[in-house]
Amino acid sequence: MSLSKRIFAAFFAFIILPLFALGTIAYLVSQKVTQEKYAEQTELTLKAIGRNINNMIKEANYFSDFWVTMEDSVEVAEQSIDDANAGSGEVANDATRGSESYFQLLEKEKLRQRVLLTYPGINSVTLYRNDDKQVNVNFSKDTPIARGDLEGHPIYQEVLRKNGAPVWIGPNEDPKLTGENNLFTQIRVLLDIDTLKSKGILVTRFQMSELNRIFSFYNSQGKIDRRFLIVAGNGNIVYDNSQPAEGRRIGDYLDTDKGIDMASASAQSRTIAFDGHKSLVSVQDLQLQRLGVGDWKLVMVTSWQYLSGDSALVLRWMIALTSVSLLLALVFNLMFVRRTVIFIVRVVRAMRQVERGDLSTRVAVVGNDETTALSRGFNSLVRRVSELLEDVKEEQSRKRKAEMMLLQAQIKPHFLFNALESINILAVQNEGRKVSKMVQRLANIFRISIQQKEEITIEQELEHLMSYLEIQKYRFEELFEYTIDVPKELMSRTILKLTLQPLVENSIQHGFEGIAYMGRIEIKAVQEDSDLAFYIADNGIGIPEHRLLGLAKSGIAALHEESPETGERRGLGVGNVADRLRIHYGSGYGLMLCSAPGHGTIIKCLIPMEMRGDSA
Repeated sequence: MSLSKRIFAAFFAFIILPLFALGTIAYLVSQKVTQEKYAEQTELTLKAIGRNINNMIKEANYFSDFWVTMEDSVEVAEQSIDDANAGSGEVANDATRGSESYFQLLEKEKLRQRVLLTYPGINSVTLYRNDDKQVNVNFSKDTPIARGDLEGHPIYQEVLRKNGAPVWIGPNEDPKLTGENNLFTQIRVLLDIDTLKSKGILVTRFQMSELNRIFSFYNSQGKIDRRFLIVAGNGNIVYDNSQPAEGRRIGDYLDTDKGIDMASASAQSRTIAFDGHKSLVSVQDLQLQRLGVGDWKLVMVTSWQYLSGDSALVLRWMIALTSVSLLLALVFNLMFVRRTVIFIVRVVRAMRQVERGDLSTRVAVVGNDETTALSRGFNSLVRRVSELLEDVKEEQSRKRKAEMMLLQAQIKPHFLFNALESINILAVQNEGRKVSKMVQRLANIFRISIQQKEEITIEQELEHLMSYLEIQKYRFEELFEYTIDVPKELMSRTILKLTLQPLVENSIQHGFEGIAYMGRIEIKAVQEDSDLAFYIADNGIGIPEHRLLGLAKSGIAALHEESPETGERRGLGVGNVADRLRIHYGSGYGLMLCSAPGHGTIIKCLIPMEMRGDSA
C-alpha cells in the first residue's frame, strides 16, 4: 500500500470513524437518558391519572348503589320526570282523577332533583323488570337496548353470575350496549333490599365529562404535547382525548411487535412510532377489574420531538461542529499532509531514477519551507554525484590508456627478445639466407607494431601473425605446422593489434614443449551473432587439471610463471592479451580456454564485430 493510501486509511480510522462513533454514541445515550428520565415522570403521571379514573368509576358505582338501595327509585324517578314534562295542567288533571295529590308530585320532583344532584353525569337509567316490564328514566335523549338483544348478548350471563356487582362497558367497546351516543354503560342485577332477590337488570349510561377535565389538567402541565388513550382488552380505543382514534383499534396506530405488550400488567415505556411519528409510548394497567371494569389500559403518547427538545438542538449543534471539524480535517489533509506525501513520493521516484543511472533527474523546488530545502539538497547531491562520476570516468579512461601503453611496451621487448634469439641461432649456423628472410619478417612485425593506432584490420593482424610463424618455422624446423582459415569478408574488420600472435606463441612455447610428434596449430575465425570469435587450437601437451582449477579461480593471468633458469616470466603475452581485451572491449569480451592433458589446448578470443566506443 502506498504512503498516501496508508495516511488516508489512518486518517479515516483514527479521526473520522471515532468522531462518527462519538456522535452516534452521544445520540443514543442522550435518547436513552431522555427516555429513562421521562419514563419515571410518566409512570407517576399515569398512576395519578389511574387513581382519578378509579375514583370516577367508584363514584359512579356509589350512585348506582344509591339507586339499588332506594325503594322503587326507578319507578318514582320515571313518574316524576313524566309529571314534570306534563306541566301543571297534567298535575291538575291527576289531582282531579285522584291518583296523586299535588304535594305528592312535589315530593317526587324533589326526589328527581336529589337523584341528579347525587351524580349529574347520569344520562339514562333502564330497568328490565322480571315481569317483562321496562322502566326508562332519560335525562337526555337516549335509546335503550332492546330486552332481546341484551339477553342474547354474552355479557348478560356475566351480569347474572355477578348477581348485583356492576359490569362496565366503555364507549366503542361494544356499540350495541353503549348506544348511539357511545356512553359509558354499567349493567348490574337489581336486588330487592329486603329479600335480596332479583327484581331485574339495571342498565345505567353515564356521560363521563370528568375524563376530559382529568386529561386536560395533565395535558396542560408544562405545555407538554401529550395524548391520552384508554384501550379496552379487545384492543378497541375506548377514549381518546383528541377524539380521532375513538372506536378504532390500537393496532392501527401502534406496532405492538416493536416492544409494547398491551397484554402485560406492568408499566412500560418505549420509543416507537405512533401514527407514523416517533413518540414515547407509555402503557399503564388501570386495574379496575374489582370495580367491574374490564382489562383497560391507559396509554400516554408523548411526541419525541418535544422530549428531545433542547437535546436535539444540542445534538444538531454537535453534528454541525463535528461536520465542520471533519471538513477542516479534510482540508488540512489535502493542503498539508497530502502535499507532504506527494513531495515524499516525488523524491522517492527521483531516487529510483537515480538508482537506475539517470543522473539528470531533478526534484521541482516549490514553496519556501523544509521541503524546499530538501529539494535543493537532493538536486545538489545528484549534481555533485554526476560531477564525481564524470571525474571518475575520465580518470578511468586515462588509467586504461596508461595501462594499454604499459602492456604494449611489455610486449615489444618480448617479441624482440624471441626474434633476436632465433636470428642469433641461425647466424651461428651460418644460415645467411634464412637470416635475411627472418630479418625481413622481423621488420614486417615491427612495422605493424610501431603504428600508433590501437586497432588494425584483421588482414594486417594476420600478416603480422604469419610473419611471426615464419620466423618460428625457421627457428623450430620440423616442429609444427599451421593453417589459417579466416573468411575474406572479415578481413576488413578491426581488431586490437598484437592479439593473435601472443596466443600462437603460447602454443609453440608451452604446447609443443618436449613432444615427439608434429605439432599442429589451427587459426579459425567465425561470426557469432554480433560478435567475432577466433579459435586457436593446438595438439600440444595440454594443461594439467590443477592448473586449470587455478585458472578458474584467478583468471588467465595465472598462466604467468617464471623460468627456473632465467627468471623470465613465461606466458606473459597471453595474460597481457586477456587484460587488454577486457579493458578495451569490456567485461563481456576476452579469452576463454579449454584444455586437457595429452589432448591439446583451444583458446577462444571473442571481440565485437563493431567497435562500441573508445572503452567499455
